[in-house]
Amino acid sequence: MPVASYKMGPGTLTLGDVGTNIDISCQITSATLSPDKNKDDDLNTLCGGVLAGEITYDWTLKATIIQDLSTNGINTWSLTHAGEQVPFKFVPNTVLDKGFQGTLTVDPLAIGGDVKTRPTADVEWSVVGQPVAYDPTPP
Repeated sequence: MPVASYKMGPGTLTLGDVGTNIDISCQITSATLSPDKNKDDDLNTLCGGVLAGEITYDWTLKATIIQDLSTNGINTWSLTHAGEQVPFKFVPNTVLDKGFQGTLTVDPLAIGGDVKTRPTADVEWSVVGQPVAYDPTPP
């Protein structure tokens, strides 16, 4: 099998329901949809058998976001929707036409930073369940 790879961006990241969603694609400097593996302990039985522990994954959408304090910006949006579960769509590279969607829990962004810099905020939004792959522009 030959090597396959892609470059991150240009892509998209939208949060919220259609009609009330926010597109933060131009505020993103880094984004990763990451699984964290959880494995229960194996159970040993009297007869010498082993019942393998269950494996599950907790998903997180991690991002570095350029802060935007405008009325319709991501900082205000994240404060308004703090604690809510909202749909998201993440497309790492629009040329590849492959995206990932699911539901995440909104945590508010940090506000401020170093003087005379353009502040960013790092977020780790918990994904509810597992994200699914989709084709952003079906035939």
